[in-house]
Amino acid sequence: MRRKNYWLLFAILLLSLTALSQGQDLSQTPSGHEEEDDASLFPQPSTQERTSQSPIRVTVHLSDEDFKQLEELNHTYVTDTGATVELNNIPDADSYLQLTSALAVGEGPDVMLINSSWVRPMASRGYLLPVEFYTSNRADSDTINPLLQEVEWNGYQWGTPADMDPYVLAWNMKALNSLGVTDIPGGISSWKELLSKAKNRGHQQLLEISSGDGYDAAALMGALGTDPLSPSQASLEWIDKARAFMQIDQTEQGADGAQLPLTISAVSEAAKSQTANTELRMPEQLYAIYPSLLRSRSYAVSAGSQHAKEAAEWIAYMSSAVVQQEWYQATGKLPALKSLYDDTVFNPAGLPFHLNSLLQTAGTDKDTGRLQAKWDVFVKASGDYITGKSAAADYVEAVRGEAGGS
Repeated sequence: MRRKNYWLLFAILLLSLTALSQGQDLSQTPSGHEEEDDASLFPQPSTQERTSQSPIRVTVHLSDEDFKQLEELNHTYVTDTGATVELNNIPDADSYLQLTSALAVGEGPDVMLINSSWVRPMASRGYLLPVEFYTSNRADSDTINPLLQEVEWNGYQWGTPADMDPYVLAWNMKALNSLGVTDIPGGISSWKELLSKAKNRGHQQLLEISSGDGYDAAALMGALGTDPLSPSQASLEWIDKARAFMQIDQTEQGADGAQLPLTISAVSEAAKSQTANTELRMPEQLYAIYPSLLRSRSYAVSAGSQHAKEAAEWIAYMSSAVVQQEWYQATGKLPALKSLYDDTVFNPAGLPFHLNSLLQTAGTDKDTGRLQAKWDVFVKASGDYITGKSAAADYVEAVRGEAGGS
Protein backbone atom coordinates (compact mmCIF):
# COMPACT_ATOMS: atom_id res chain seq x y z
CA MET A 1 0.00 0.00 0.00
CA ARG A 2 2.81 2.42 0.89
CA ARG A 3 4.62 1.49 -2.31
CA LYS A 4 1.52 2.41 -4.36
CA ASN A 5 1.29 5.76 -2.56
CA TYR A 6 4.96 6.51 -3.29
CA TRP A 7 4.47 5.79 -6.99
CA LEU A 8 1.34 7.96 -7.03
CA LEU A 9 3.15 10.87 -5.40
CA PHE A 10 6.08 10.46 -7.79
CA ALA A 11 3.73 10.55 -10.80
CA ILE A 12 2.02 13.70 -9.54
CA LEU A 13 5.38 15.41 -8.94
CA LEU A 14 6.60 14.46 -12.42
CA LEU A 15 3.46 15.87 -14.06
CA SER A 16 3.81 19.13 -12.10
CA LEU A 17 7.42 19.60 -13.17
CA THR A 18 6.52 18.92 -16.80
CA ALA A 19 3.71 21.48 -16.76
CA LEU A 20 5.94 24.08 -15.13
CA SER A 21 8.65 23.56 -17.74
CA GLN A 22 6.18 23.99 -20.60
CA GLY A 23 4.73 27.14 -19.05
CA GLN A 24 8.18 28.73 -18.84
CA ASP A 25 8.91 27.97 -22.49
CA LEU A 26 5.68 29.65 -23.63
CA SER A 27 6.47 32.86 -21.74
CA GLN A 28 9.81 33.45 -23.49
CA THR A 29 10.26 35.58 -26.61
CA PRO A 30 10.56 33.29 -29.63
CA SER A 31 13.88 34.83 -30.69
CA GLY A 32 16.06 37.81 -29.98
CA HIS A 33 17.28 38.12 -33.56
CA GLU A 34 15.73 41.51 -34.19
CA GLU A 35 17.35 43.12 -31.15
CA GLU A 36 20.60 41.27 -31.83
CA ASP A 37 20.70 42.64 -35.37
CA ASP A 38 20.31 46.18 -34.04
CA ALA A 39 22.92 45.58 -31.37
CA SER A 40 25.43 44.33 -33.93
CA LEU A 41 25.15 47.63 -35.79
CA PHE A 42 24.66 49.97 -32.84
CA PRO A 43 25.99 48.57 -29.54
CA GLN A 44 23.43 49.56 -26.90
CA PRO A 45 22.23 48.66 -23.42
CA SER A 46 19.03 46.64 -23.05
CA THR A 47 15.72 48.24 -24.03
CA GLN A 48 14.67 48.50 -20.38
CA GLU A 49 17.89 50.26 -19.40
CA ARG A 50 17.72 52.55 -22.41
CA THR A 51 14.18 53.78 -21.78
CA SER A 52 14.18 54.06 -18.00
CA GLN A 53 17.76 54.96 -17.12
CA SER A 54 19.55 56.32 -20.19
CA PRO A 55 17.65 58.95 -22.19
CA ILE A 56 19.00 60.26 -25.46
CA ARG A 57 21.33 63.03 -24.33
CA VAL A 58 21.31 66.07 -26.61
CA THR A 59 23.68 69.00 -26.12
CA VAL A 60 23.25 72.14 -28.19
CA HIS A 61 24.96 75.49 -28.68
CA LEU A 62 22.08 77.95 -28.98
CA SER A 63 20.88 81.29 -27.72
CA ASP A 64 18.40 81.17 -24.86
CA GLU A 65 15.57 82.12 -27.23
CA ASP A 66 16.41 79.40 -29.74
CA PHE A 67 16.81 76.84 -26.97
CA LYS A 68 13.29 77.54 -25.72
CA GLN A 69 11.98 76.88 -29.21
CA LEU A 70 13.93 73.63 -29.40
CA GLU A 71 12.44 72.56 -26.07
CA GLU A 72 8.96 73.05 -27.51
CA LEU A 73 9.77 70.99 -30.60
CA ASN A 74 11.36 68.30 -28.46
CA HIS A 75 8.29 68.20 -26.21
CA THR A 76 6.17 67.47 -29.27
CA TYR A 77 8.57 64.72 -30.35
CA VAL A 78 8.60 63.11 -26.91
CA THR A 79 4.81 63.26 -26.69
CA ASP A 80 4.35 61.71 -30.12
CA THR A 81 6.98 58.96 -29.82
CA GLY A 82 7.27 58.22 -26.11
CA ALA A 83 11.04 58.65 -26.35
CA THR A 84 13.08 60.00 -23.45
CA VAL A 85 15.28 62.94 -24.44
CA GLU A 86 17.49 65.02 -22.16
CA LEU A 87 18.29 68.49 -23.55
CA ASN A 88 21.26 70.55 -22.41
CA ASN A 89 22.31 73.95 -23.73
CA ILE A 90 25.86 75.34 -23.68
CA PRO A 91 25.53 78.94 -24.91
CA ASP A 92 28.98 79.90 -23.61
CA ALA A 93 31.70 81.27 -25.85
CA ASP A 94 33.95 78.34 -24.95
CA SER A 95 31.31 75.72 -25.77
CA TYR A 96 33.55 74.11 -28.40
CA LEU A 97 36.22 73.51 -25.77
CA GLN A 98 33.66 72.19 -23.30
CA LEU A 99 32.28 69.72 -25.84
CA THR A 100 35.62 68.47 -27.13
CA SER A 101 36.91 68.04 -23.58
CA ALA A 102 33.90 65.86 -22.73
CA LEU A 103 34.16 63.90 -25.98
CA ALA A 104 37.86 63.26 -25.41
CA VAL A 105 37.17 61.33 -22.20
CA GLY A 106 34.09 59.52 -23.50
CA GLU A 107 31.58 61.68 -21.63
CA GLY A 108 30.02 63.42 -24.59
CA PRO A 109 26.30 63.50 -25.38
CA ASP A 110 24.59 61.27 -27.92
CA VAL A 111 23.58 64.14 -30.20
CA MET A 112 24.96 67.63 -30.70
CA LEU A 113 23.58 70.67 -32.50
CA ILE A 114 26.69 72.70 -33.23
CA ASN A 115 28.21 75.20 -35.62
CA SER A 116 28.86 73.39 -38.89
CA SER A 117 32.43 74.69 -38.90
CA TRP A 118 33.10 72.49 -35.85
CA VAL A 119 32.12 69.27 -37.61
CA ARG A 120 35.31 68.63 -39.57
CA PRO A 121 37.68 69.23 -36.64
CA MET A 122 35.60 66.97 -34.42
CA ALA A 123 35.40 64.27 -37.09
CA SER A 124 39.14 64.35 -37.72
CA ARG A 125 39.75 63.76 -34.01
CA GLY A 126 37.49 60.72 -33.98
CA TYR A 127 34.70 62.29 -31.94
CA LEU A 128 31.83 61.76 -34.41
CA LEU A 129 30.06 58.94 -36.20
CA PRO A 130 29.63 59.27 -39.98
CA VAL A 131 26.02 59.79 -40.97
CA GLU A 132 26.22 56.69 -43.16
CA PHE A 133 26.72 54.59 -40.02
CA TYR A 134 23.45 55.38 -38.32
CA THR A 135 21.00 56.08 -41.13
CA SER A 136 20.32 54.95 -44.66
CA ASN A 137 17.53 57.41 -45.36
CA ARG A 138 19.45 60.62 -45.97
CA ALA A 139 17.82 63.23 -48.20
CA ASP A 140 21.09 64.63 -49.54
CA SER A 141 19.44 65.64 -52.81
CA ASP A 142 17.24 68.07 -50.89
CA THR A 143 20.01 69.65 -48.81
CA ILE A 144 21.65 72.84 -50.04
CA ASN A 145 24.97 71.62 -51.44
CA PRO A 146 27.31 74.21 -49.90
CA LEU A 147 25.91 73.29 -46.48
CA LEU A 148 26.87 69.66 -47.08
CA GLN A 149 30.42 70.74 -47.91
CA GLU A 150 30.78 72.04 -44.38
CA VAL A 151 30.07 68.61 -42.87
CA GLU A 152 31.95 66.37 -45.29
CA TRP A 153 35.43 65.05 -44.60
CA ASN A 154 37.51 62.12 -45.78
CA GLY A 155 34.79 60.86 -48.10
CA TYR A 156 32.03 60.76 -45.47
CA GLN A 157 29.29 63.01 -44.17
CA TRP A 158 29.60 63.71 -40.44
CA GLY A 159 26.64 65.95 -39.75
CA THR A 160 23.12 66.83 -40.88
CA PRO A 161 22.65 70.53 -41.73
CA ALA A 162 19.90 72.08 -39.62
CA ASP A 163 19.71 75.79 -40.46
CA MET A 164 21.71 78.86 -41.49
CA ASP A 165 21.81 82.50 -40.47
CA PRO A 166 23.86 84.33 -43.12
CA TYR A 167 24.32 88.07 -43.28
CA VAL A 168 22.04 89.76 -45.78
CA LEU A 169 21.49 93.23 -47.19
CA ALA A 170 18.19 94.72 -46.04
CA TRP A 171 17.12 97.47 -48.44
CA ASN A 172 14.61 100.09 -47.34
CA MET A 173 13.00 100.77 -50.72
CA LYS A 174 11.31 103.98 -49.58
CA ALA A 175 14.63 105.44 -48.42
CA LEU A 176 16.35 104.15 -51.55
CA ASN A 177 13.74 105.72 -53.81
CA SER A 178 14.19 109.03 -52.00
CA LEU A 179 17.68 109.14 -53.46
CA GLY A 180 16.30 108.80 -56.95
CA VAL A 181 17.25 105.12 -57.20
CA THR A 182 14.50 102.73 -58.23
CA ASP A 183 16.40 99.44 -58.44
CA ILE A 184 18.62 97.65 -55.95
CA PRO A 185 22.27 97.94 -57.07
CA GLY A 186 23.74 94.94 -58.84
CA GLY A 187 27.09 95.54 -60.55
CA ILE A 188 29.76 97.90 -59.30
CA SER A 189 28.61 100.61 -61.73
CA SER A 190 25.17 100.78 -60.10
CA TRP A 191 26.82 100.93 -56.68
CA LYS A 192 28.87 103.91 -57.87
CA GLU A 193 25.68 105.56 -59.11
CA LEU A 194 24.05 105.03 -55.70
CA LEU A 195 26.98 106.66 -53.93
CA SER A 196 27.00 109.56 -56.38
CA LYS A 197 23.31 110.29 -55.82
CA ALA A 198 23.76 110.10 -52.05
CA LYS A 199 26.52 112.72 -52.30
CA ASN A 200 24.52 115.00 -54.61
CA ARG A 201 21.53 114.97 -52.28
CA GLY A 202 23.66 115.68 -49.22
CA HIS A 203 22.67 112.39 -47.63
CA GLN A 204 24.32 112.01 -44.25
CA GLN A 205 24.22 108.23 -44.01
CA LEU A 206 23.70 105.53 -46.59
CA LEU A 207 24.23 102.23 -44.84
CA GLU A 208 24.57 100.65 -41.41
CA ILE A 209 27.30 98.09 -40.86
CA SER A 210 28.21 96.80 -37.41
CA SER A 211 31.83 96.01 -38.27
CA GLY A 212 34.04 93.74 -36.25
CA ASP A 213 32.70 90.22 -36.80
CA GLY A 214 33.85 89.79 -40.40
CA TYR A 215 30.52 88.55 -41.74
CA ASP A 216 29.17 92.04 -42.43
CA ALA A 217 32.31 93.08 -44.33
CA ALA A 218 32.23 89.86 -46.35
CA ALA A 219 28.56 90.42 -47.21
CA LEU A 220 29.26 93.96 -48.40
CA MET A 221 32.18 92.85 -50.55
CA GLY A 222 30.14 90.00 -51.96
CA ALA A 223 27.36 92.43 -52.87
CA LEU A 224 29.94 94.61 -54.58
CA GLY A 225 30.83 91.57 -56.67
CA THR A 226 34.29 90.93 -55.27
CA ASP A 227 36.10 88.22 -53.31
CA PRO A 228 37.11 89.36 -49.79
CA LEU A 229 40.45 87.57 -50.16
CA SER A 230 41.12 89.00 -53.65
CA PRO A 231 39.23 92.30 -53.71
CA SER A 232 38.99 94.31 -56.90
CA GLN A 233 40.40 97.80 -57.01
CA ALA A 234 36.98 99.19 -57.90
CA SER A 235 35.35 97.67 -54.82
CA LEU A 236 38.06 99.01 -52.52
CA GLU A 237 37.69 102.48 -54.01
CA TRP A 238 33.93 102.33 -53.42
CA ILE A 239 34.41 101.40 -49.76
CA ASP A 240 36.92 104.21 -49.29
CA LYS A 241 34.48 106.76 -50.73
CA ALA A 242 31.43 105.32 -48.96
CA ARG A 243 33.01 105.26 -45.51
CA ALA A 244 31.82 108.80 -44.81
CA PHE A 245 28.25 107.60 -45.40
CA MET A 246 28.46 104.55 -43.15
CA GLN A 247 26.88 104.20 -39.72
CA ILE A 248 29.41 102.00 -37.95
CA ASP A 249 29.58 100.14 -34.64
CA GLN A 250 25.98 100.63 -33.57
CA THR A 251 25.14 98.08 -30.90
CA GLU A 252 21.41 98.46 -31.52
CA GLN A 253 19.54 99.53 -34.61
CA GLY A 254 17.31 102.42 -33.61
CA ALA A 255 14.65 104.30 -35.49
CA ASP A 256 17.23 106.27 -37.47
CA GLY A 257 19.06 103.10 -38.50
CA ALA A 258 15.83 101.53 -39.67
CA GLN A 259 15.32 104.46 -42.10
CA LEU A 260 18.69 104.07 -43.82
CA PRO A 261 18.61 102.78 -47.40
CA LEU A 262 20.77 99.78 -46.49
CA THR A 263 21.40 97.74 -43.36
CA ILE A 264 23.70 94.71 -43.22
CA SER A 265 22.90 92.13 -40.56
CA ALA A 266 22.15 88.46 -39.94
CA VAL A 267 18.96 87.37 -41.67
CA SER A 268 17.35 86.44 -38.34
CA GLU A 269 17.89 90.02 -37.14
CA ALA A 270 16.76 91.54 -40.43
CA ALA A 271 13.54 89.55 -40.28
CA LYS A 272 12.62 91.13 -36.94
CA SER A 273 12.54 94.64 -38.38
CA GLN A 274 11.34 93.75 -41.87
CA THR A 275 8.44 95.84 -43.19
CA ALA A 276 6.51 96.08 -46.43
CA ASN A 277 9.18 98.50 -47.66
CA THR A 278 12.05 96.08 -46.98
CA GLU A 279 13.67 93.82 -49.53
CA LEU A 280 16.39 91.36 -48.57
CA ARG A 281 19.29 90.29 -50.75
CA MET A 282 21.98 87.69 -50.15
CA PRO A 283 25.39 87.60 -51.91
CA GLU A 284 24.79 84.01 -52.96
CA GLN A 285 27.71 83.62 -55.34
CA LEU A 286 30.19 84.47 -52.61
CA TYR A 287 28.48 82.18 -50.10
CA ALA A 288 28.51 79.32 -52.59
CA ILE A 289 32.30 79.66 -52.75
CA TYR A 290 32.75 80.09 -48.99
CA PRO A 291 30.02 78.04 -47.22
CA SER A 292 31.33 79.03 -43.80
CA LEU A 293 29.82 82.48 -44.44
CA LEU A 294 26.38 80.88 -44.32
CA ARG A 295 26.80 80.50 -40.55
CA SER A 296 25.06 77.14 -40.52
CA ARG A 297 24.49 74.64 -37.73
CA SER A 298 24.31 70.86 -37.95
CA TYR A 299 23.28 67.81 -35.97
CA ALA A 300 26.00 65.26 -35.23
CA VAL A 301 26.18 61.98 -33.32
CA SER A 302 29.15 61.34 -31.03
CA ALA A 303 31.31 58.29 -31.67
CA GLY A 304 30.71 57.06 -28.12
CA SER A 305 26.92 57.11 -28.35
CA GLN A 306 25.14 53.92 -27.36
CA HIS A 307 21.87 55.20 -28.85
CA ALA A 308 22.78 55.86 -32.48
CA LYS A 309 19.52 54.48 -33.82
CA GLU A 310 17.41 56.59 -31.46
CA ALA A 311 19.62 59.60 -32.17
CA ALA A 312 19.05 59.16 -35.91
CA GLU A 313 15.28 59.12 -35.38
CA TRP A 314 15.42 62.33 -33.31
CA ILE A 315 17.62 64.05 -35.92
CA ALA A 316 15.34 62.92 -38.75
CA TYR A 317 12.39 64.54 -36.99
CA MET A 318 14.20 67.78 -36.17
CA SER A 319 15.62 68.16 -39.69
CA SER A 320 12.34 67.40 -41.48
CA ALA A 321 10.80 69.99 -43.78
CA VAL A 322 7.86 70.62 -41.45
CA VAL A 323 10.07 71.26 -38.42
CA GLN A 324 12.54 73.40 -40.40
CA GLN A 325 9.62 75.55 -41.51
CA GLU A 326 8.44 75.94 -37.91
CA TRP A 327 12.01 76.71 -36.83
CA TYR A 328 12.34 79.47 -39.42
CA GLN A 329 9.04 81.05 -38.46
CA ALA A 330 9.99 81.04 -34.77
CA THR A 331 13.69 81.98 -34.97
CA GLY A 332 14.27 83.57 -38.37
CA LYS A 333 17.02 81.02 -39.13
CA LEU A 334 16.80 79.82 -42.74
CA PRO A 335 16.07 76.17 -43.64
CA ALA A 336 18.75 73.84 -44.99
CA LEU A 337 16.41 72.11 -47.45
CA LYS A 338 16.18 73.25 -51.06
CA SER A 339 12.53 72.25 -51.37
CA LEU A 340 11.49 74.98 -48.93
CA TYR A 341 12.79 77.62 -51.36
CA ASP A 342 10.95 76.21 -54.37
CA ASP A 343 7.85 78.30 -55.00
CA THR A 344 7.08 77.03 -58.49
CA VAL A 345 3.97 75.57 -56.93
CA PHE A 346 3.93 77.37 -53.59
CA ASN A 347 6.41 78.51 -50.99
CA PRO A 348 5.54 76.60 -47.81
CA ALA A 349 7.95 78.52 -45.61
CA GLY A 350 7.05 82.01 -46.80
CA LEU A 351 10.73 82.88 -47.11
CA PRO A 352 11.65 86.54 -47.64
CA PHE A 353 13.66 86.03 -50.82
CA HIS A 354 14.53 83.53 -53.52
CA LEU A 355 17.75 81.57 -53.82
CA ASN A 356 19.46 80.86 -57.11
CA SER A 357 23.20 80.18 -56.94
CA LEU A 358 23.05 78.26 -53.67
CA LEU A 359 20.40 75.92 -55.03
CA GLN A 360 22.10 75.33 -58.36
CA THR A 361 25.71 74.91 -57.35
CA ALA A 362 27.06 71.39 -57.13
CA GLY A 363 29.63 72.57 -54.61
CA THR A 364 33.39 72.40 -54.78
CA ASP A 365 36.17 72.05 -52.27
CA LYS A 366 38.47 74.28 -54.32
CA ASP A 367 38.16 77.42 -52.20
CA THR A 368 35.90 76.53 -49.30
CA GLY A 369 38.68 76.32 -46.73
CA ARG A 370 40.66 79.40 -47.71
CA LEU A 371 38.62 81.99 -45.88
CA GLN A 372 38.00 79.78 -42.88
CA ALA A 373 41.72 79.02 -42.55
CA LYS A 374 42.56 82.71 -42.20
CA TRP A 375 39.32 83.83 -40.59
CA ASP A 376 40.89 85.52 -37.57
CA VAL A 377 43.17 87.49 -39.88
CA PHE A 378 40.24 88.50 -42.07
CA VAL A 379 38.11 89.63 -39.11
CA LYS A 380 40.86 91.90 -37.81
CA ALA A 381 41.87 93.24 -41.22
CA SER A 382 38.33 93.88 -42.46
CA GLY A 383 37.30 95.52 -39.20
CA ASP A 384 40.24 97.90 -39.32
CA TYR A 385 39.66 98.68 -42.98
CA ILE A 386 35.92 99.33 -42.76
CA THR A 387 36.38 101.69 -39.81
CA GLY A 388 39.23 103.52 -41.54
CA LYS A 389 41.92 102.40 -39.10
CA SER A 390 43.90 100.96 -42.00
CA ALA A 391 44.22 101.63 -45.70
CA ALA A 392 43.13 99.43 -48.59
CA ALA A 393 46.74 98.40 -49.23
CA ASP A 394 47.09 97.21 -45.62
CA TYR A 395 43.93 95.15 -45.92
CA VAL A 396 45.04 93.51 -49.16
CA GLU A 397 48.46 92.70 -47.75
CA ALA A 398 46.90 91.13 -44.66
CA VAL A 399 44.40 88.85 -46.40
CA ARG A 400 46.71 87.83 -49.22
CA GLY A 401 49.98 87.57 -47.34
CA GLU A 402 49.05 85.49 -44.27
CA ALA A 403 49.69 81.76 -44.22
CA GLY A 404 46.71 79.46 -44.44
CA GLY A 405 45.63 80.01 -48.02
CA SER A 406 46.90 81.09 -51.36
